[in-house]
Amino acid sequence: MAFTNQKLASTVLFSLEGVGAVFVIIYLAAYLGGMPTTNVLQNQPAVRIPLMFFGTVLLVLILVTVILAVAQRKPRQDNK
Repeated sequence: MAFTNQKLASTVLFSLEGVGAVFVIIYLAAYLGGMPTTNVLQNQPAVRIPLMFFGTVLLVLILVTVILAVAQRKPRQDNK
């Protein structure tokens, strides 16, 4: 399966960026939400569950994107 359709490629990359942005926003909110104390909120179930979900989706999308990019790659042709 190759990225022959430019719209498919754009959709996959846009989804990857969107999920990554949501993950970073939740992580930063949990980390900075406890300021100015030393409390961080990553261990709270309300934060940990979305982080696990979006982190898993982000990892899967990254792997799918890399696999599709490698599958699409054209072999080099040596000029002999």
